[in-house]
Amino acid sequence: MGDGPHWTVAEAARAIRTREVACVELTGELLDRARVADEQLHCFVGIDGRRAMAVAGELDQALAAGAPSGSLTGVPYAYKDIFVRDGVAPSQGSRTLRLPFRGRDATLLQRLDRAGAVPLGRLNLDQFGYAATGANPDFGDTRNPWDPSCVAGGSSSGAAAAVAAGVLPFAIGSDTGGSVRIPAAFCGIVGLKPTYGRVPKRGAAAMCFSQDTPGVLARSVLDAAIVLDAIAGHDPLDASSVDAPVADHASAASPDPSVRGLRVGVDRAYNEAVADAEVLDALNAALGVLEGAGAEVVDVDLSALPDYDLVATLLTSAEVSAVHAQTFSARPEAYAPATRARLGTARSATGMDHVNALRLQGRALSAFVDGVLSRVELIAMPATPTAAPTLVDALDRAGDDGVSASIRALTLNRAFNLLGLPAMSVPMGFDAAGLPLGLQLVAGPWREARLLRCGAAFQANSGWHLEAPRDWRWVVGQPSGSLEDKERSR
Repeated sequence: MGDGPHWTVAEAARAIRTREVACVELTGELLDRARVADEQLHCFVGIDGRRAMAVAGELDQALAAGAPSGSLTGVPYAYKDIFVRDGVAPSQGSRTLRLPFRGRDATLLQRLDRAGAVPLGRLNLDQFGYAATGANPDFGDTRNPWDPSCVAGGSSSGAAAAVAAGVLPFAIGSDTGGSVRIPAAFCGIVGLKPTYGRVPKRGAAAMCFSQDTPGVLARSVLDAAIVLDAIAGHDPLDASSVDAPVADHASAASPDPSVRGLRVGVDRAYNEAVADAEVLDALNAALGVLEGAGAEVVDVDLSALPDYDLVATLLTSAEVSAVHAQTFSARPEAYAPATRARLGTARSATGMDHVNALRLQGRALSAFVDGVLSRVELIAMPATPTAAPTLVDALDRAGDDGVSASIRALTLNRAFNLLGLPAMSVPMGFDAAGLPLGLQLVAGPWREARLLRCGAAFQANSGWHLEAPRDWRWVVGQPSGSLEDKERSR
């Protein structure tokens, strides 16, 4: 079943629609994969096979009775464990702490239910989403399918690892400073962060109210577009949701997207100051692909981004401190050491800092739209400065439980959360060690269709998204060597 070990959203939806495969058959196959992969990659917080098979069975019955097929009918997925389901508060990556939370089902999950998607379970993350490595002492450090000695990136670590390993056609994550784009780049898949307010976050645990954005992780840009069409749109019960027109994103990403005449902005000096040589080489090759497809590469000035990064960091510090104020004061010892250290530092942000940062946020967006985005339709840059580091390098050698590794990974992402702009990581090749690298594309507010069109054209002309980790054999019950064997063989 499927094209090799990896199902895409488009393939799975078509196979279900044409009855080439039953919903229960596909769901059962991917549940088996999920259990095998979780033993080695630690990508799940919980797998709910009973619920998944029940949903799949109901869908098969409805289809047999002639019910119409939705855009995601029968397509399995899982979600980062920050969303409320059946009134149960999410773990947010912690076994011992549960923050106060109200609500029943997250709006986003309700929309996926209506589209016919089949939820397999809840995905692992950095504790409370407050890091970018995927290290988690409670549920296990999420490993990278391309090399399990390396981090998967975070905080949507389980989502990226599961999609990259062929467990899921798509997954739902969230992005506050790069938490969808970073793991997508490290794991060689697509990670889409929509415009702030495009996808409702009612029913999602907050970390930073002014920047948290639900996002999609998938193998192709088309797959991300199909999912975005299912979850985008105004929610009148969500104060952060914006009633903006929603385009047909799947049409923008297929079947033959064009970038002819599209102006793509690049600041080479800015990129060279932060990214490794191999990343820069891959970026230059990616720009060549876009130029070959008809895009015009234009020099732009992104020198304001480090200042935006600082403002974004200040906002995050103030707001995450507010979220955790009572729990952290009462039980600081219950937090993982890295989370406790970061929250301790964040608590130095004052109310005045927060107000000033919010004022700067609006000014920064106006200046960026009127300046850089008046000259180009899109910005291209690396999604991360490096390929995925090893867990040893990220956690142990730095001696700070991954804090410095997280800060470096966030460098090229966080400014666009402050600005609320849509941004996406797309696979753009590999480093010398065979680890994936990500091309980041950024568009103006509400221009997801333009972003997806460019990303789809890049994939059509590069083919990097067709690559997949080759040591995953998906013979259920016979995984391709234990994690310990993999690490001993290095």
